[in-house]
Amino acid sequence: MLEKLQRLGLTEKESLIYLGLVRQGESTANQVAKQTSTNRTVTYNILQQLIEKDLITYIKKGGKRYYSIANPESLLYRVREQEHLAQELVQEIKKVRVEPSSYKNVEVLEGKEGVKVIHEEIRKAKGLRILNATGLIFQHLKYGARHLVKEIELESNAKIIANQSMKKTPLVKYQFERKYLPKEAENYATTFIFNNKVIIQVLKDKPFMIIIENKEVYDGYKKDFDVLWEKL
Repeated sequence: MLEKLQRLGLTEKESLIYLGLVRQGESTANQVAKQTSTNRTVTYNILQQLIEKDLITYIKKGGKRYYSIANPESLLYRVREQEHLAQELVQEIKKVRVEPSSYKNVEVLEGKEGVKVIHEEIRKAKGLRILNATGLIFQHLKYGARHLVKEIELESNAKIIANQSMKKTPLVKYQFERKYLPKEAENYATTFIFNNKVIIQVLKDKPFMIIIENKEVYDGYKKDFDVLWEKL
């Protein structure tokens, strides 16, 4: 839980103290400090920060403050607020963004952050086709991969042609329409085909992705995929 709290935006100390209150229930600042092995002054400061974030609350008894966590749903409120702010920012950026004069239809991304950008695109896909699915996404997006794959699973039009090695990954547990390439066709360049886009993603070593937004390229890849699908 400690790692997940930090992924939601809490600092290490905030996460430690919040989790301490989860496990202790109603506690004084001194009790929290002892239980988490945190300096008392630091504990007071962090408790105040968590109050300001609406994550904990307190009552006074005998002149002392007794702290406890607020409704755990408040963690969701923070995420929703951040998502709303991000959506507003995306729209503002789109209005003022200056497109590069060259390679307007091609973009290259690298690293784990690039992987996250790509999979936000895929969440909005309709009629998604995936070629050379590897299942390596579970190594790079420990938590996000499960949610993404679940969304693909619910997308009734999704079709996946996978490598044989995918059978050894968690991806095999999900129920979606898929076929497998023969072993000799093993390929780590996963290709996503959707919404007039073709995205080539390689996760085997250092992740990198190539995004091509072009209807002719999309139509060509889609046609090739559909022919291969019928032959497998």
